[in-house]
Amino acid sequence: MRSIPIGVIGLGNAGAPILGNLFRSNKYKLVAFDIDKNKLNDVPDNIIKAKSIKNLAEQCKVVITCLPKPEHILQAVDGEDGLLQNASTDMVWVDTSTTDFKQTQKLAKKAKMYGVSMLEATLTGGVHALQNNNMVCLAGGEKEIFENWKEVLQDAIGEVVVLCGDIGAGAIAKVVSNMLAFTNMVAASECMMIAKRAGLDLESFFDAIRVSAGNSFAWETVVPHIFNQKYEAGFTMELACKDMNLSYLLGQHLNVPLDLHMEIKKKMEKARLQYGDSEGCYVYPRTLEDELGESLSLKGWDNWGYDIKVVDGSIVVKHKNRPVSKHPQYNSKN
Repeated sequence: MRSIPIGVIGLGNAGAPILGNLFRSNKYKLVAFDIDKNKLNDVPDNIIKAKSIKNLAEQCKVVITCLPKPEHILQAVDGEDGLLQNASTDMVWVDTSTTDFKQTQKLAKKAKMYGVSMLEATLTGGVHALQNNNMVCLAGGEKEIFENWKEVLQDAIGEVVVLCGDIGAGAIAKVVSNMLAFTNMVAASECMMIAKRAGLDLESFFDAIRVSAGNSFAWETVVPHIFNQKYEAGFTMELACKDMNLSYLLGQHLNVPLDLHMEIKKKMEKARLQYGDSEGCYVYPRTLEDELGESLSLKGWDNWGYDIKVVDGSIVVKHKNRPVSKHPQYNSKN
């Protein structure tokens, strides 16, 4: 592995941590590219800075794309100056982007025409986890290719890598995961406002739901962001609404009615228009706070963070730097 040249295209909220994780593994020769040349200034000197995607493609055995939208992927991989037409022999292309599964399937077929094998490596668990090489990867692709390059995915993303099926399965799993997360986010916001208006202690209420049947990944991570008013800035409302639209298109394509999803999509679009594309994806609770004139913020949560761990096949949130709980059973585990 140590001699394998790996390229990373896109150094945003996902690409920069992925490049950092690979760099810290000290296993690979690394090449980086971003259309924003300023982002290359933060790349360590012993990582090669490619002049273009074509330049990167010619140097690398494995290329990881970390791009925000389907159109950005097309721009990066298609055309005379794109990844596919300039690929090195027997290249493996790993796409971490959340995108349209039909586009992914078409690009995978096109990649084969150029001798390029494709893997999906969609990400779930939050940017905090990715920065610690502890995110979960929902993969798609041929089993043999997946097994051959699973170690790279683990070094780049995290130990837990799940092959969901053939190409397209990773995109579907990621989009559905976000559907569920954002639905739970809206529900968590409304429940917290019920607790506030009922005069409950919000920290005690948060901890009570954590050990109840109502708990979820969204509850564990959304509510602390409400407390500290940071609203998960690592993933923007523009991208969140893009993913919700991909969910809508998925339902249309498969003739599955998405009544609840459409209601959540509408609420998120309202929040995006109200607070802007670049606001964090958990900003929806602010719509309730502003509408009702009730703040859900609490002191002492400014430095809160989390890691994730998979226990018995399920994701578990491990809280960091939260205030001491009023319930003693939590404090030894936070």
